[in-house]
Amino acid sequence: MGQIETALRERLEMAGCYPVGRDEGGREMWFTPHLNRAIPFPGAVTTNDAANAVLRAAGMEEAF
Repeated sequence: MGQIETALRERLEMAGCYPVGRDEGGREMWFTPHLNRAIPFPGAVTTNDAANAVLRAAGMEEAF
């Protein structure tokens, strides 16, 4: 796990998000209380743009 992915996971957890399992395609799913639903977490997050896309999908502001 790279630095960006680790920082992203920490930011999501600090915001109250948490992993809830995997979808039918095997993607990791995280629940976001900001939207009251689960979102997919991509396999590997290696760029700031990808990390910000996950934050946007979670209903949060960009931070990377």
